Amino acid sequence: MNCELSVGPVWLALLQARLMLLRRHGDLFFASARGQWSCHDVATVPWEQVDQVLLVRDPRAPNASLPRLARGEAFTICTFRNGSPLQVEHPEGRPVDSLMLGSARVYLPVILGGIVAASRGEVFCVAHVTQSLDGRIACSNGQSQWIGNQADLQHSHRMRALVDAVVVGAGTVLADNPRLTVRLVEGALPRRVVLSGGGRVLKDPRALHVLQAPGCDLFVRHGEQLGVVAPQVKVTAVAAGEDGLLLPQSVQTTLAQAGRHSIFLEGGAFVLSSFLQAGVIDLLQVHIANLLLGSGLPSFSLPAVDHVDAGRRFEMEHSTLDGQLLLSCWPRDRDFCG
Repeated sequence: MNCELSVGPVWLALLQARLMLLRRHGDLFFASARGQWSCHDVATVPWEQVDQVLLVRDPRAPNASLPRLARGEAFTICTFRNGSPLQVEHPEGRPVDSLMLGSARVYLPVILGGIVAASRGEVFCVAHVTQSLDGRIACSNGQSQWIGNQADLQHSHRMRALVDAVVVGAGTVLADNPRLTVRLVEGALPRRVVLSGGGRVLKDPRALHVLQAPGCDLFVRHGEQLGVVAPQVKVTAVAAGEDGLLLPQSVQTTLAQAGRHSIFLEGGAFVLSSFLQAGVIDLLQVHIANLLLGSGLPSFSLPAVDHVDAGRRFEMEHSTLDGQLLLSCWPRDRDFCG
């Protein structure tokens, strides 16, 4: 897929879909009336008004029979399978609206992955990185704002609105002082989660935004002495590895127990790399900006392999965000829905 990602007529329907799936089981129908999309169950589709229908199968009931429609027209079917890109099929080969198709391929797997994870008591993890053409996320001095463009920032806000929690490391908090809100789009705020093994974000004024109301979940290593903590900050101690980094599996288990079944991992490089190495990332989004930095902080820091066959391979799709590239990468060794 190669198309400009534009979600204007689709976004509210995607938010409706997530709410409907959180509340009940059942297939969803996206219906287009004069180019504006909305989301329904089979009983509420306004058949006399719509010009296109996209059926999204509920991944919790993949073997359910197709519903019998009020009218006999063919419709496009979306399915979410086995940790791979979204499958979109039309019985008669007709094209679906390009705006809906592009948005569905990028955002529906995030919604559906979270729903599957919740039904299994697990966590669906989406990681995102914005890098230069030469694979850098910051200059050598740490300066990184802004490698991506405004469309990438809006995409990040949409991703936050589709998950239960947004996760960042202490380095990202101290370098960028992010707000981690959805201020550029309509949608609910996710819970903010900060991974700071030693709790250093509590002592640094550069962490002002994430520590303010409504606060955040702060994950630290077992045994850390933190002193007085603001009431809006919930501190949870989890296991860490020999390198001192918090173990991703422990973080995800704790989040699942708290009802956070979908997370958006925004950085930084060490946190993202540790989650990649642990094999717990279900979808990796890579935004590639149209610039070269020459040197600087690399996107990933992973152990070396001795042969290319030992590297991790992905299924990939791509779209563009105002001329810059967005890759959706599904690890082949991560069979989430199997």
